[in-house]
Amino acid sequence: MKNNKIKIAVLSFYSGASTRGVETWAENLREKVANTIVISGNGKGFVVLHAIRTFNSWRHADVIVPTNGRLQTACCRAAALLLRKKLVVFGHAGPGADDRWNLLCSPHVFVAFSASQQRWAEKHKLPWTHIRLIPHAVDTEVFVPAKHKPKKKIVICVAANTKDKRVDLVRRAVKLLPGFIFRNIGEGGETQVNYIDMPGEYQKADIFCFVPQPWEAFGLVFLEALATNLPVVTINDPVRKEIVGSAGIFVDKPEDAVALSNAILEAYHINWKNLPRKQAEKRSWASVTPKYNELFTELI
Repeated sequence: MKNNKIKIAVLSFYSGASTRGVETWAENLREKVANTIVISGNGKGFVVLHAIRTFNSWRHADVIVPTNGRLQTACCRAAALLLRKKLVVFGHAGPGADDRWNLLCSPHVFVAFSASQQRWAEKHKLPWTHIRLIPHAVDTEVFVPAKHKPKKKIVICVAANTKDKRVDLVRRAVKLLPGFIFRNIGEGGETQVNYIDMPGEYQKADIFCFVPQPWEAFGLVFLEALATNLPVVTINDPVRKEIVGSAGIFVDKPEDAVALSNAILEAYHINWKNLPRKQAEKRSWASVTPKYNELFTELI
């Protein structure tokens, strides 16, 4: 079967109601990979009931991709078995109970977004599930550096204001820096911005600081920030080091406001040149899309 004939159905319950990492990824996949459809639920009702109600919309796909885990994954596993389709699960949840469940549902392929996540998945998979590594990607034609940016000492954190995102740690650290401005963009945060306007928001900032819990799977926002040539301040863990490389500062204890503020200040005074942008270009959609095409072609 030719690659451009393979039909891929992505079940993304919150698409249309949210522009978080999963929903952004689903939309990018639809745009970049031929014959991909996104079955959205606008976040209304129950995830598994939406999967059942929309069954006729995705039953003819060659590859089924559930993105919301739990009962949705189980429902799609049953349908894939019944219809003899291929089930592919991407590790959006990150190492932990949710992705353990996804692996227990026995997808044909589980796709990790980082090498450390790949190693974790290899330990928890069933024997017949294949593990693949395909890094997250960013549209480097949309997220571009500012042509001119007067330094206003703006520290941006793009994350939902939830406990696991630890936005308050960044806010507290920035308060220790005279003249610095903190901006939080995300659901439940201080500012709500349409996704189409996000490149401009990054361009206004000087530093990107996000210190999530270590189980955060990847964090597409890191790539978006890097693509706009923002240096990153984040936690010191294998996933973040893999994403950011030498284009940022890593903090061992982000709970220490003084240590985090010092890292932000250090990042501000370094002349990064185009290093963040070059790091993001390693994971542009232009370079990653062939990996998706290869994966789906091999399945059929």
